[in-house]
Amino acid sequence: MGVTEIAEGKEYLLRKVHQELALTYQPYANYDYVKLSGDSKSGTPVIFEQHPERSGEYYIRMTSSNWSNYYYLTRDNKGWVYLDTKSNASRFRFFLDAWGRIKFWHFDAHEDQQNFKLHTRGDTKWLSTDGYKRHLRDDEPSTRLGERVEINRDLFEVVNA
Repeated sequence: MGVTEIAEGKEYLLRKVHQELALTYQPYANYDYVKLSGDSKSGTPVIFEQHPERSGEYYIRMTSSNWSNYYYLTRDNKGWVYLDTKSNASRFRFFLDAWGRIKFWHFDAHEDQQNFKLHTRGDTKWLSTDGYKRHLRDDEPSTRLGERVEINRDLFEVVNA
């Protein structure tokens, strides 16, 4: 069961909703890129750190990495999420619901843009920030009867580590 509030400095796992697979990292091209773990036991705990001057914006720090001081989730110019130093780290906003499900988006984007999204490459599901929620025009077909929103993002749940 997910948590109902996030305490700054406490360790959590970010699990894909309905899969119990948590986020972790894997080296690629001299950085650790964030991905979904292969099983429920191999996720890496994260810690939320609120930006000291910007309410509602958080750094997300993994508790371990392959490179010293490279722990913070960071969005590259293509949207992929990797671990970097705090001075280069991205900030994220989020909404946590009553069941512990969390929706993330990159701080410099509107809530409907740059949401967390997993992309499968081979057997690996890599984390990116190119998910979206798009309101459909009246002349576009909707994906559900009566629904006028197209959603392309992945939801995670926050659980105690």
